[in-house]
Amino acid sequence: MSLFAAKAPTLGLGALPRVDLLPPSEVRRRETAARARAWAMAAVGALVVSASAVAGAFAFNMSAGVRLAAEQQRTQTLLASVAELADVSRALSLRSSLQALRADAMAGDLRWIAALDTIAETLPTGIRIVDYALIAGPVPDVALPDAAGLTGTVTVSSAAPIDLSSLTRTLRDVDAVQVTEVDELTSEADSGFEYRLRVQLDQSVYSGDFVADGADS
Repeated sequence: MSLFAAKAPTLGLGALPRVDLLPPSEVRRRETAARARAWAMAAVGALVVSASAVAGAFAFNMSAGVRLAAEQQRTQTLLASVAELADVSRALSLRSSLQALRADAMAGDLRWIAALDTIAETLPTGIRIVDYALIAGPVPDVALPDAAGLTGTVTVSSAAPIDLSSLTRTLRDVDAVQVTEVDELTSEADSGFEYRLRVQLDQSVYSGDFVADGADS
């Protein structure tokens, strides 16, 4: 026997080979089932998304309905309040109309005593007013600042003859007097002399108590 025995060659072992023993029909069945599951999952996902969208739209619609109902209730409340104030509104409208009528009717209201004093305070000593016939002018108009406010005659009396030129000049120097002139000598007796003066005063003699801006007073 030989001391040196020959070694038999060794084979390297790797992964065991796999053999697909499934028939083609089973492979196709499994692929079909996999695709069916995928489509089913997609359908379920689409259904969930659709349901969520519908639920969101429904919730939004409900919220809008609640807000609409609240606004309608508020509108009804406001309409009821307006209806309750209708009488007050009519009363205020009537009051404004009456104030406007009063302003139109009384725009030429005069301060009679102040108007006569304007003339009387200017007369020389010994001359006094004994009669007058005056009428109011037109309604005040800012576009006609020089319009007449009071026009007519004033009768004055004096124990002695009056210097008519001096008297008319004196009256014309008064701011409110626009025109003054001697109309005629109305009487001459032992008791004295009476003269009738024709005068015209501006609109400063109006009281202004009934102008539109002061109608509330």
